[in-house]
Amino acid sequence: MQKHLLRPFLLIAFHFSLFTLVTAQQDAEYSMYQFNGLYINPAYSGSREAISATAVYRNQWVKMPGAPQTASVAVHSPLKNNHIGLGLIYTYDRIGVSKKNSVNASFAYRLAIGKKKKVKLSIGLSAGFTNYRADLNSVATTEANDPNFAGNNQNRWLPNFGFGVYIYSDKFFVGASLPHLLANRLNGKTSVFETSPTIARQYYHLLITGGYVFNLGKKVKFMPSVLLKYVPVHAPISFDFNATFIFIDRLWIGAAYRLNDSYNFMATANITKQLRLGYAYDLTVSSLRTYTSGSHEVVLGFDFDFRKEKGSPQTVRYF
Repeated sequence: MQKHLLRPFLLIAFHFSLFTLVTAQQDAEYSMYQFNGLYINPAYSGSREAISATAVYRNQWVKMPGAPQTASVAVHSPLKNNHIGLGLIYTYDRIGVSKKNSVNASFAYRLAIGKKKKVKLSIGLSAGFTNYRADLNSVATTEANDPNFAGNNQNRWLPNFGFGVYIYSDKFFVGASLPHLLANRLNGKTSVFETSPTIARQYYHLLITGGYVFNLGKKVKFMPSVLLKYVPVHAPISFDFNATFIFIDRLWIGAAYRLNDSYNFMATANITKQLRLGYAYDLTVSSLRTYTSGSHEVVLGFDFDFRKEKGSPQTVRYF
């Protein structure tokens, strides 16, 4: 392919990969998903037992024209009765000539379970909308006034709902979620669980997570975790396998493997008991490695009103 055609080709490919048949996930990927749980599961609301705020920025596939860039800001908290958690998340996602701005509110109902009531079961619901825009007029084509692009800009408001279940304690978490249930089409029609591969639309995603914190000594802990992502239309199941060491409850050092995609390296520090800062670098190993130097992700979190549970010495949340 000639060099002067590479950029428009990539822009077109990224645009159609967002809402048409592809072999990857539509939703943004995060390497440090343990600290951004509200993005993947509404039942995460209130689980940090604090008024918790998290901001994440991800620059994916650096140096590739039109590559994804994502930013999100989430706030969630339990209410005083401790059974209810509320959350709100804003996400901006840009891929090629397309942009998405999404706002979702979440509600979670939580119950203490088990003999010692130290495990919580949370069931969550979310509702929100996405504004999807595609500036197809800006695509450089080899044919002047190509009817597939010229005058064919998109501007759609797409409502959606989500559902999730989350079971957790101080030491482990297990969750499953469907962040959006409606199969919104770009022609304005909406259906539930539609699976036709020929329609430009959103696909629903099934996300399953799990992790456990092992004590290796007084000052060192080890937390393996996994994230499974499944899309029902001709996309392979994706896995993130993570292994993280936690030193003196202040420093997280970890690595991960995203199946057939990348090796990820990350570090997070509790600067104070309330403030945390993290960075992740993804080394691409897929066929895209020729075109990119990798991906970067930064997370900043703050717990405004940490509420230690009665009878527990726990003062640090691991996820």
